[in-house]
Amino acid sequence: MPTFHVPTVLLPALACVLAASVAACSPRPGASPPPSETAPVASEPARPEAPPPPELRLPETVRPTAYDVALTVVPTEDRFEGHITIALDVAASSRIVWLHALGLDVRTATIDGAPAKVHSTGSGGRIGLEPARPLSVGRATVVIDYTGAISPKNEFGVFKQKEGEHWYAFTQLEAIDARRAFPCFDEPGFKVPWKLRLKVKKDDRALSNTPPISEKIEGDYKIVQFAETKPLPAYLVAFAVGPMDVVDAGTAGKNHTPVRIVVPRGRGAEARFAKEVTGKILAQLEDYFGIPYPYEKLDCVDIPVFSGAMENPGLVTFGQSLILSVPEKETVRFRHQYIDITAHELGHQWFGDLVTTAWWDDVWLNEAFASWITNRLIETWQPERHKDTERAADTARAMRADSLVSARRIRQPIATEDDIGNAFDHITYEKGAAVIDMFENWVGRDAFRAGVTRYLTKHAHKNATAEQFLAVVFEGERAPVGAAFETFLNQPGVPLVTASLRCDAGQPPKLALAQSRYLPAGAQAPETSWQIPVCARYPGAKGVASSCTLLQKPRGELTLGEARACPAWVSANADGHGYYRVLYQGDLLAKLLAPRSGDAELTRAEKVALLSDLAALVRTSKLSYQDVLAVVPKLAGDPVKDVVEGTIELVADLRSTEMVPEALRPQYARFIRDTYGARAKKLGFVSRRGDSDDTRLLRAKLLLLVADQGEDRALQSEAKALASKWLADRKGVDPDVVETVLAISAQTGDRAWFERMRAALRATTSRFERNQILGALAHFRDPDALRAALAVNLTDDADIRDSLWTIKSAQATPATRAIAYAFMKESFEALAARMPDEAGAFGFGAAAPALAGGGFCDEAHAADLEAFFRERAARYSGGRRSLAQVVESVKGCSAFRALQAPNVGAFFQKR
Repeated sequence: MPTFHVPTVLLPALACVLAASVAACSPRPGASPPPSETAPVASEPARPEAPPPPELRLPETVRPTAYDVALTVVPTEDRFEGHITIALDVAASSRIVWLHALGLDVRTATIDGAPAKVHSTGSGGRIGLEPARPLSVGRATVVIDYTGAISPKNEFGVFKQKEGEHWYAFTQLEAIDARRAFPCFDEPGFKVPWKLRLKVKKDDRALSNTPPISEKIEGDYKIVQFAETKPLPAYLVAFAVGPMDVVDAGTAGKNHTPVRIVVPRGRGAEARFAKEVTGKILAQLEDYFGIPYPYEKLDCVDIPVFSGAMENPGLVTFGQSLILSVPEKETVRFRHQYIDITAHELGHQWFGDLVTTAWWDDVWLNEAFASWITNRLIETWQPERHKDTERAADTARAMRADSLVSARRIRQPIATEDDIGNAFDHITYEKGAAVIDMFENWVGRDAFRAGVTRYLTKHAHKNATAEQFLAVVFEGERAPVGAAFETFLNQPGVPLVTASLRCDAGQPPKLALAQSRYLPAGAQAPETSWQIPVCARYPGAKGVASSCTLLQKPRGELTLGEARACPAWVSANADGHGYYRVLYQGDLLAKLLAPRSGDAELTRAEKVALLSDLAALVRTSKLSYQDVLAVVPKLAGDPVKDVVEGTIELVADLRSTEMVPEALRPQYARFIRDTYGARAKKLGFVSRRGDSDDTRLLRAKLLLLVADQGEDRALQSEAKALASKWLADRKGVDPDVVETVLAISAQTGDRAWFERMRAALRATTSRFERNQILGALAHFRDPDALRAALAVNLTDDADIRDSLWTIKSAQATPATRAIAYAFMKESFEALAARMPDEAGAFGFGAAAPALAGGGFCDEAHAADLEAFFRERAARYSGGRRSLAQVVESVKGCSAFRALQAPNVGAFFQKR
């Protein structure tokens, strides 16, 4: 799924409609009448006595066994033509065959050669095909001729985009948009082989999941027949059409799989990095799984405007900013991002494609495992990336989302199609990956790896459920681990483990443990318990030792069996692998933070996890923000990037939560300069030879913090000069800090500076540069400039799919937040009209409350958000849940501020 956050021909003559192959058809220019949603043209209205359509899932009594699809796709047109043959297995006598179709104009439909009556459910996305007599048990064949839309606006179904002078058509069918491309059984459990033929303009290239096996020229067109796929659910079928260039990236893996990077015409040079590393990533994954890449080829396809990436087997798609970069402008962030996302999407070739979830409640079997294997691959392949700390930071993000009472479970029951869209969130991706990591650490990496290979081998080219996964991976003596795993799958929330050290005479030291559900101030939820693998590190007789236990009850203990005496320190979340927060009792926290050296230090991941715990505990009454701020200077100089970023989060949150009163802002700014200023200035805006990737990434964050919240005038002035230089000639500024200098310059800029940036936005033909400028626009603090910057979303200066997210940047301060919220309320309908149609939880309607109001920290705005978006959010898939979570978050922030503002004020008063 996107790892992440969007384009007509008339039917020919009757002979063409009845032809078995779309090769006999030639598109004619012109526009078809607007189709109704799955409206039958050749049949009378449904009989009153017709059975009602299924509400969510299709009946199991009729299943597809194979598809044969022929499409005519011309990206300059607004519609495509389709002809589909579906082989069926009928398990029980059936009066109607129900299948999915949405936005398709069904022209003819037959079952076993005889006309079938078409029952439409309107916008419900289902059609029923009724033969003259009920189908008997056995085999049957459905044939449908239809047309569908090639949307110029959406990023789902079949859509088109223009890049330069050329048009391209693509597909994005996960989760439930295959029904926009074909009448089909659009559920993951229906996994069968597909044959696809594409009729395209002869100068266009046609790509699909499998290699072409034949190509035939017919006048101005060509017909490309692709090899039959391995069994696939409908959502993984994909194609791309247009004058694309193909960059040969060699072969990879045990089967010498051909690897190619597919780009818009003329953009091949920008695929340099993707060409270099894609095959290496594929080989690493093969080595881990012990199973060769399951498909015949690997094409990685650039989609100019796309909100992420998609794991279609053999035809993986990427948003352009994720896969292309001008070589001399490549940044560390771009390279890391491409490796991470490619590892995730290629991990799906095994988890999701080779073995597919049986239903969307187990989408974690796809997404969580792809996220987890990304961490595992990079940890071993590129140890200099320090993926252990990134993994701990990802877990911290998941815990923040999971702290909401309205958070969903990893394995959430699917009651509506909205629930399917909602399933692709931090809980599925990051919490799921963190829980997998915790249990992998519990049973041991080698044992877990062997279990994963068993699972993939047993269910190859089939579907599987969570129960089947747990039974295979944790079999034999490890079978009880599956029950513990399920306590994290089937209930929401974050465990809070309270740890206190007991050192009784004549007894080995022990950690007394207690578990409860972590809840921030103001939150209420039923008590929950888990079976938690708790592991601790501490000084032992032969260096640092570790001990583990399974905390199955509200209270328990962990014997520190390798300690000679009462240990000087104990980390109750060894190497940050646990999906739980730790509340240290007594002097355990002080001992953890005491300076040490060598092996006695906390690991990098433990420091990140500890900072995450401190950030969470100040949102309760269990820890004072005053005490946490006193810790910040001790860790702000840490060599580990993710540790420093953890301290930055603790400090930066003070402004976003309005915790520092106006009278104490100078002390707050001075604290930031005193704590981070020297390091930021030493790093400067120019990279040095020998700088590590971590240094390059940290440079931008430190400079932004000190220049903005630290109000460092010298850094602001230097950034303004560099931004001016970049706007003039795009040279002479370190690529890793371009976005930083533009953002800093906007923070102190006026309306004239905005006009200069907008002029540059209008003048550039580079999508990459355009997005760099857009990223800075909402950083303006000047009210007039900020309003003008937000208004760019209502103009043609930029694609709104690129510019809309700038509204979130304006959440940084209370003043700019109010302006952004007013803009969203005034412009909601205009913005909605410019955005793609809704699909899943990635749509505008679901995101709008968080974009415009997620930064508020008071009850009044929580109420206003709920009132304004109540009806508006309900129009959109995923909107209700998104709004509920934003409102809960704002209320929680208000309770947090009431709890800790006096402590924060006291801290800065002393300064």
